Amino acid sequence: MARITCIANEVGVSPATVSRALARPEMVAKATRERILAKAKEMGFDVSNNRGLGDGQNLLGVIVADLTNTFSAGILKAITSLAENDGMQILLGVTNENSMVERKIISDFNRYSLSGLIAMPTGSSQCPVIECRNVVAVDRPFINRETKCALINNQKVVKIAYEHLNLKGHKHIVYISGKSSLFTFKERLVAASSYENVECIELDALEYNDLYTKAFELTNILLTRHSNRPSAILTANNAITSGVAYALSLRNVVMPRDMALVSIGDPEWCRFFPCPITTVKLPEDDLGSTAYEMLKQSDHHVRFIEPMLLPRASS
Repeated sequence: MARITCIANEVGVSPATVSRALARPEMVAKATRERILAKAKEMGFDVSNNRGLGDGQNLLGVIVADLTNTFSAGILKAITSLAENDGMQILLGVTNENSMVERKIISDFNRYSLSGLIAMPTGSSQCPVIECRNVVAVDRPFINRETKCALINNQKVVKIAYEHLNLKGHKHIVYISGKSSLFTFKERLVAASSYENVECIELDALEYNDLYTKAFELTNILLTRHSNRPSAILTANNAITSGVAYALSLRNVVMPRDMALVSIGDPEWCRFFPCPITTVKLPEDDLGSTAYEMLKQSDHHVRFIEPMLLPRASS
């Protein structure tokens, strides 16, 4: 049976390109795809049935939410580094928080004999049929499906951010969340709403650009309040932080004098923003490496990764 690596070496392309040519042909240039399919047939592989191209020993499926978000990218980088050390090849899918895309990716992945699957689920109540038995959910669990999980302690994420702002004397904090249909947003929203002096606002958005835009618009509205104006804003993820920080910057709001800001998530730009932004670091590298190591463990369990507060000038 021809293997991805053998075909890739013969054609002179990467194994990832071979995987895409067979599973997602629309993503590969026609000439390249035709060379790959021709070589696969020449090597005795039936291209009309791609199942089993991966030999079960060196092909790992990875599904992430959004590569424009440094959090997803960091998880993928950690997984990829460990997989390469073990001689594994990565079959990558990106959902952009779309459950229909997720189902399509998993359907494509089911055509291969994957040795394992690491996925950031969209949170859809209709869990896709996953034929791979060795599955680890990362950052969020699958709904209605029991798998191993590597998760962030979301209650602690909100707790340490709130305690930091409360210690600084903020009596009215606005917490800006994404849509609570997503597991992480829901957990953090529930935690934030337990504090009396926190006003929780849920954006009707999940995808990075929508979160960014709506957070920008909301921040401008908050700044026009004559009464009930908050003294601090806590953001639920990197995309929301970007929108809030941009709005504050455009309106020349001085942090933390005019408004304090704390971000859940620590994108690199937060360290170098004109006013460095306080963050709760979610160690995505630890999350990714933990998920990968859990593939090698047979029991079903959950492992929590602890967040860490990084105080900076914005608060």
